[in-house]
Amino acid sequence: MSKTITIDGQEIPYTEGQTIMDAAIAADTYIPHLCHNPDYEPHGSCKLCTVTVNGRNCSACTFPAMEGQDIINNN
Repeated sequence: MSKTITIDGQEIPYTEGQTIMDAAIAADTYIPHLCHNPDYEPHGSCKLCTVTVNGRNCSACTFPAMEGQDIINNN
């Protein structure tokens, strides 16, 4: 069984080491972003990818995907 996170009620699979943004992109789930680029290390400075994870705001490009996360993107 693969590990999953939930984004806006949709279960999204992820692999160990992926960020929330990486998992969302792999699953064709859009999270707005400016600074995310696979050629560069993410730094979370633009804050456009801010999502709510279990009640806490964080940058999807830097926050690791972890089992059981309930993520709100369209807040």
